[in-house]
Amino acid sequence: MKIYSLSVTIFAALLITISGCKKDTEDLTASYLSFLVDVTVNDEPLEFGTNYEINGTMMNFIATYFYMGGIKFTQANGNVIDLSNQYLLAGPKVGGRLSEPLAISNITRVQFFVGVDSVTNAMTENDFTLRPASDPLGMQNPSMHWSWNTGYRFLRVDGKSDTDGDGTPETPVEYHLGNNNMLKNIDITTDVTMKAGDNELYIQFDLAKFFENVDVASELVTHVGDNPELAAKLRDNLPAALSAK
Repeated sequence: MKIYSLSVTIFAALLITISGCKKDTEDLTASYLSFLVDVTVNDEPLEFGTNYEINGTMMNFIATYFYMGGIKFTQANGNVIDLSNQYLLAGPKVGGRLSEPLAISNITRVQFFVGVDSVTNAMTENDFTLRPASDPLGMQNPSMHWSWNTGYRFLRVDGKSDTDGDGTPETPVEYHLGNNNMLKNIDITTDVTMKAGDNELYIQFDLAKFFENVDVASELVTHVGDNPELAAKLRDNLPAALSAK
C-alpha cells in the first residue's frame, strides 16, 4: 500500500507559518523536526501479521490507517506550527521531516482531528479521482473512500480475531469509521523536549486502548451504519488511544 508522508507542500506551508515568528525564536537552536506516527499494541510496535493479545483474545492486523487533519503543534514559547490545511494518511511508521532546520522550542500541545472535514468529505467524483497520486486524499489501496454518497473512511483497521478460542486468529474483522459524526477532535497536552539535531515527535496510536471495552471475539465488524454503537465506542476511545512523546 502507498502511504504518503507530510509532503514538500506541507513543509513549505510550515516554513511560511513559522517565518513570522523568527524574531521570537532567534535565541533557540536551529534544528530539524521529524513528525512520525507509531502504531502499537500495549506499547509494542505493530507488525502486520503478528499475533497480539487484546482483551484476552488473540488478534492480528493487515491494515491500520487513519486520516489526520487540522494539525497544530504548540511550542513552549507560545508559537504555533500550523498545518491545519493539510492532511496526513497515518499508519505504522508514517510521517515527515521539515526540509530545513528551524528554531523550534519544546512541544507542549498537539491538536488534530481523526477524519476528513465535511466539505472535503462531500466532494464530487471528479474532485476525488482527479487528485494526484501523491495526495493522501486521493485513491488508496486498500481503499480509504466508500462512495460519492458516503465519502471517506476516516479510519480503517482490518485483521483477524480468534473467535473459537484456540489461540489462532481466523475470523476476519473490519473496523471502518466514516460519516461526519465520526470525526473526532484530539487535543494532547505533552512535554516533548526538543534537543539540537534531529528532533523526533512521535504520535502513538495504541490499538489496545482503541479496543478498550470492546469484545473483539464477538464485536467483529462496523462500517458505522451496520453497527453504530460499536462505531461510536471506537470513536470515543480515540483520545485515550492517541498520545505524543
